[in-house]
Amino acid sequence: MDKQIYMDKKKDLYINRDISWLSFNDRVLSEAGRQEVPLLEKLQFLAIFSSNLDEFYRVRMPVLMAWKKIKKKTSEQTFTNIDIGTYKKASKIIEKQQEKFGFYLTDIIHQLADENIILIYNQEIPLAVKPLVANYFFSTVASYLQIISVDEEFSFFPINNHLYFALTDNNSTDLFIVNIPSDRINRFFTCQVNSKTYTVFIDDIIKLFLPGLIKNSSLNFYSFKITRDAELNLQDEFDGDIAQKIEAVVNKRDLGYATRFLHQPGFPNPLIERLAVLFDLRKSSIVAGGYYHNLKDFFSFPIKQDNLSFPRQQQLAVHQDFERSIFEQLDQHDMLICTPYESFDPILRFFNEAAINPDVAEIHTTLYRIAGDSHIAQALATAARNGKKVSVFVELKARFDEANNIHWSRIMKEQGVKISYSIPNLKVHAKIALVKRKDGKESALFGTGNLNEKTAKVYTDYFLMTSDRRLTAELSSLFEFLPNRKKPDKPTDIPFQELLVAQFNLKQTFVTLIDQNVAQAKLGKATSIKIKLNNLEEESLINKLYEASQAGVKIQLLVRGICRLKPQVKGLSENIEIKRIVGRYLEHGRIFIFQYEADTKVYLGSSDWMNRNIYRRIETCFPIMEPVLAKKIQQLFEIQFADDMEATFLDDMGQNIPIEHPIGNKSQQQIVDYLNN
Repeated sequence: MDKQIYMDKKKDLYINRDISWLSFNDRVLSEAGRQEVPLLEKLQFLAIFSSNLDEFYRVRMPVLMAWKKIKKKTSEQTFTNIDIGTYKKASKIIEKQQEKFGFYLTDIIHQLADENIILIYNQEIPLAVKPLVANYFFSTVASYLQIISVDEEFSFFPINNHLYFALTDNNSTDLFIVNIPSDRINRFFTCQVNSKTYTVFIDDIIKLFLPGLIKNSSLNFYSFKITRDAELNLQDEFDGDIAQKIEAVVNKRDLGYATRFLHQPGFPNPLIERLAVLFDLRKSSIVAGGYYHNLKDFFSFPIKQDNLSFPRQQQLAVHQDFERSIFEQLDQHDMLICTPYESFDPILRFFNEAAINPDVAEIHTTLYRIAGDSHIAQALATAARNGKKVSVFVELKARFDEANNIHWSRIMKEQGVKISYSIPNLKVHAKIALVKRKDGKESALFGTGNLNEKTAKVYTDYFLMTSDRRLTAELSSLFEFLPNRKKPDKPTDIPFQELLVAQFNLKQTFVTLIDQNVAQAKLGKATSIKIKLNNLEEESLINKLYEASQAGVKIQLLVRGICRLKPQVKGLSENIEIKRIVGRYLEHGRIFIFQYEADTKVYLGSSDWMNRNIYRRIETCFPIMEPVLAKKIQQLFEIQFADDMEATFLDDMGQNIPIEHPIGNKSQQQIVDYLNN
């Protein structure tokens, strides 16, 4: 087949990865405009959108810019999910989203005023508030300011996503750079005057009082920030020659290559050109934004009112017998924890009890994103001090968590924990732990999310604790493999039968499970596949779902983020429905259900169907063996797929389609009710 024809056909089969991700972020943004969302929570969704977009500019925009440069230099056709127009398409989408952001924010500011909460946004600070603001400037803000003169000896490197003012003088050509210290102090100052609560950006406080402090009233303030790339591990995103080409382009850049220069409205073009030379911004996107940048700082908005927030939700307590060891209980039955609806405490107990239980001889675990104040890492250090053999595999390549993971690795190592680090060209993304007792019995912990007590309060995840020998024996083999710090020589190095482990049998097992459903459907039997993922990208697995749809298998997908599969296309995917849920909690758990007649297989796991998960990570998916727990997972999926309030359908363009005639199914609340009964 002609290469160009093949590429055009592929475009018809799959949605562009980056455009799909922007569709997800648009869904996040839309929560800020929904009437049902409490007012202060709307600000939180604006913060999430802003934070997501910053990461997109750090992680994906460098790739798109590099790809555009490569395409200009070569006519080589490659089968990739990036095309030369993606950069322009993404830029236009982001521009429209920023306009929507401004519309929602304006509406929120008006609604806050109705509640006597006055957010000063591009307005003069009221006279009644100025004395309090002045005191805050001179007592607090001024101590963090750095005023840099741009002269012949100028040497300054703007830090990624930090905020700055460029100051010009009406009476001279002088130029100064001043930091806005939101990285050191809260972005907002708040005070109460005459029964109203005023909130002021520190940006405006600096603009008001700095000219008097330096005795220059003719200054003009122009805000900006620079977004820099995230030092990508490009081998985690691409393979083959194209990865080497993109990596070569990125490696030519200085550390922290600037990808975006974001500036306020009215920023003079000559000043942009001058800063572009000073900061080497020639290849960056020059983007006009609002008067305030880094609105992810709404995460720390200082006003807290219960009547303007989500109702407080007490985490449900999972039944435990505190008179017996948790491991004795697991010898009798499995335990399934559904966070954040249910408390993370049993997982903490698993590690804490292992650290001090005299019957425990060894503890093995992986850690991907460690909490800043990690009780689990502390328990592992304690276990080592108590003379137990403790082995921890720490993934140092967890994006944006590298420093914290290194910090805890050193602490644990100092206490006698045996630490293993990243495998070259692989990330260990599996969430697993194994406790071995002196009597030879073993207990395992498997998770869909990180062993992190902080994220367990806001991420929906599933954790299985079990002493099932079929699972613990295979997990023990995996832990024997990890310290070797190498890829398996061949997938059959460890003959996993129950666990699905990427680099060994994960993809092939999923293919087999889909094929079994296809075979049953061709025999005229009722079959279904139900899958919940964060991201769906990998083409060969998408193709298998297309094949299953064409054979008559009914397929329901819950995909939160990237989804390259095109649903409801005649002759391709009529039997595939996709929903996306965005609500109070971040949907994070992965579910895989394969069913025909009375035969049902249920798996949970850490793996999305992304290229990186399938080909460049160690992942684990695990079967739910106990029928009552398997039924529970199936019911949780049914509740979520019936959502018509916080869910949208995805169409064949990857767009969010509101559900018509909703009857009020709000799955995240209904799950609380289900688990509480």
